[in-house]
Amino acid sequence: MSPKKQSTAAKKARAAAREGAKYTEALRAASPDAAAPDWDDLVVSALSAVVAEHGVVPVTVIWDEGARHSMVQRDNGVRWGVAEAAADGVVIREVRGDVGVVPKGTRVPVPHRLDDGQVEVAALWPVVWCSDDQPFWRYVHNGWSVERPGTFPHALDPVCPSPELPYEVRIYYVPDGVVGEDHTGGAPSWWTRAWCDRLDQAVILADALVAHRLSSPSRPAGGDCGYLRAEVWEHSTTDLGTLPARVHQVDADPDRPEVPRLPFNAWPKGRPASTEPTPEPTWFQGEKHPPTYDLRVWSESDGWTTLAWFVGGRSPAGIAATLLRVGTGGPYAWAETWGPHFPRADAHDWVTQEGRALMDRHPDESYAEGTARYDEKRRQETADLAAALAARSGGALTTEQAAARIEAGGQEYRDFLRVGQICVMDALNEQRRAAEGDERLRMRKALDALENRHQVDDWVIELTRAHMATNRRDAHYTEGAKRWRERALQEYLEPGEDVAGVDGLTA
Repeated sequence: MSPKKQSTAAKKARAAAREGAKYTEALRAASPDAAAPDWDDLVVSALSAVVAEHGVVPVTVIWDEGARHSMVQRDNGVRWGVAEAAADGVVIREVRGDVGVVPKGTRVPVPHRLDDGQVEVAALWPVVWCSDDQPFWRYVHNGWSVERPGTFPHALDPVCPSPELPYEVRIYYVPDGVVGEDHTGGAPSWWTRAWCDRLDQAVILADALVAHRLSSPSRPAGGDCGYLRAEVWEHSTTDLGTLPARVHQVDADPDRPEVPRLPFNAWPKGRPASTEPTPEPTWFQGEKHPPTYDLRVWSESDGWTTLAWFVGGRSPAGIAATLLRVGTGGPYAWAETWGPHFPRADAHDWVTQEGRALMDRHPDESYAEGTARYDEKRRQETADLAAALAARSGGALTTEQAAARIEAGGQEYRDFLRVGQICVMDALNEQRRAAEGDERLRMRKALDALENRHQVDDWVIELTRAHMATNRRDAHYTEGAKRWRERALQEYLEPGEDVAGVDGLTA
């Protein structure tokens, strides 16, 4: 914006910045005084009378098709507006966006009825917002409904994703900072946070989401922010055309404390070992974005159980674990986030999913705990490798002798065995190109057994030998390199007393 077109407040702020002041603070100081707004008393009195009598404010919208200039506004129906108080209601004038539409510090009168019937007038930033997904106008200042000030707007009901998950946990979120005045970005919105199979678990999660703050608010305009309301809705799992019913609602206390956290790098003792993951629920046909990340919690009475399936990936599950005070005095001492396992993620294939994978541990692992876990994993891997080599040696090696060979060969011998293991993996991965079904799942299980425990079934050995004879990956290698790979495969599948040509064991 050229200096000629800048507001008087902006010019004053720039002048103050040249003198060494902070521009944003000077701009706020030069803006209209929110504590002493210049309102028409007759308009405020008349609008207050309307609210006192009906509790509902008539809203008139002056639409401006030319204001919808961005792709997001066209595709998602995002609408921004500026609310103006009138004697008989509120007038909303549609604008292009949330920034620069009114001077910073501008406030409009918003009468709202209290629980005792009295009417109080709040001073709010006049920018309002709605969209196709959230079609009810709301003030971005504090999330209040324009039509029913003092309350939050309603939300559209999502479709239940699974017949096994009838309970929806829904939250109303107000960003820290006033959109359009302090920053640009997200506006107050309803979000479906998770789906549960049991009402009691949904209630525990809903209550935890609003019981504490994630961090202390820093909004200059004041007022509450964060998760302000949590609701539990029960959906029909037999008729998706039936509207859900709200069965629980809890509002956040404005004086709620910040959630407690463990000291950095603390190591809480006694973390239980993970068990087999919970299988994904059966999704309704046509469900495009199922909540595939689940938060598993641990208790002494029930062990590991799934609390909820989260919408939006692993981050919402981690936030929920923090607000549940996992490991810091909450109802659960331990938790884990599990998500879909994409075996071809390194090839940017996020469609092929096979099984589940552990994503996060709660509370977070300390460096010392992670080191101890990796050391134990390495020790167990060595023990599994020694046992597998001894079992496949045909009596030539005992488990102790195989372990001694691994110790003597060091990392060079381990790398040599890894080459043989890769030859087996090549044969299995070639078969995994088949369509989804029992055969591909069989290959996946064989790969897991191979990579995790060095177990190779007889049919896998036959498959590998056929692959090496007909469609080997090293066909373009030199003859010496081919013989080296064949020797590595032999050492991995049939280790014997002869160590000629084995890296790490011969000069």
